[in-house]
Amino acid sequence: MAGSADTLFMPIENGEVPLGDGKWLYLGAKSIEGGFSDDLRAALVCEQSMRGPYMDLQMRGMDVHPSVESSTLFSGALILIGKHRAENEAMIARASTMVASGAPILIAGDKTSGGVPLRKRMSNFVGVDGSLAKYHATVFWLRNSAEIATNLNSNKASPEGFKTSGGMFSAGKIDKGSALLAEHLDDSIRGDIADFGAGWGYLSAELLSRFNPRTVHLYEAHWASLEAAKENLSSYDQGQISYYWHDLAREPVGKKFDWIIMNPPFHTARKTEPQLGIQFIETAAKSLKPKGALLMVANVALPYEKALQQHFTKVTQLDRRDGFKLLKAMR
Repeated sequence: MAGSADTLFMPIENGEVPLGDGKWLYLGAKSIEGGFSDDLRAALVCEQSMRGPYMDLQMRGMDVHPSVESSTLFSGALILIGKHRAENEAMIARASTMVASGAPILIAGDKTSGGVPLRKRMSNFVGVDGSLAKYHATVFWLRNSAEIATNLNSNKASPEGFKTSGGMFSAGKIDKGSALLAEHLDDSIRGDIADFGAGWGYLSAELLSRFNPRTVHLYEAHWASLEAAKENLSSYDQGQISYYWHDLAREPVGKKFDWIIMNPPFHTARKTEPQLGIQFIETAAKSLKPKGALLMVANVALPYEKALQQHFTKVTQLDRRDGFKLLKAMR
């Protein structure tokens, strides 16, 4: 089904914005319904921080990276925005520093991404050359200028002692679910431990600062969050810690652990999606040693108990507070 990624490329496909001969930066990159033409495939340098969409682009033969660095300026930029305003503005500001002055920048998003108010806001300090709507999404385009990076200040406060940025889960503060799980960490959680959906490393930091696990393995699908976790855990013994840019719903883990801790994601776009958490549970069950244990926190409304009971011998609710429940499951 066509979506906002298809809308993003329409001004190029219909000739309103010429592709030219140079390389184009594609941020928030996703594939399009009909696939990319040979000209687009040759022109695009794609950046996708999420492991799943990254693998999709890689399988389609695209030039894709979790983070693009370039010593030369691009001839244009295409930006697919998402639901996080700070992340969207940071992408646009960064693209402005990576493309030539006066080069075209195209920005698209669906109705949940705030593309229309973003276009209105940007029109206050830079001219918008055009826009169109299709596939329940809007694309607008403009010429690069210094005013873009100057006016899009996406700095956001981080929890004290940690590095985060827009687009990361709970970037501005420690979320109540993770805080609840952290309260229940104790010295019985020892041996080889995995942090599934580790984000920017809060739970692993709590574990390492208070106890002495043999090893801690962070699994995270968002590249930028994992890079932040590496910085946030840099003061600990790196011989204990391993980092994996990994899609737990699609890629096998291939290791066994004594404990797994997790606060699994449960949103797809703006919709609650319990299936993602269930996939985390299934992967956790396969990744624990005999008599291993899972400690997870979840929104009280999410129906995870049935999946836990199918894969574990004993399931206990340890706590319930602030809209979250803490569950322990034994192999």
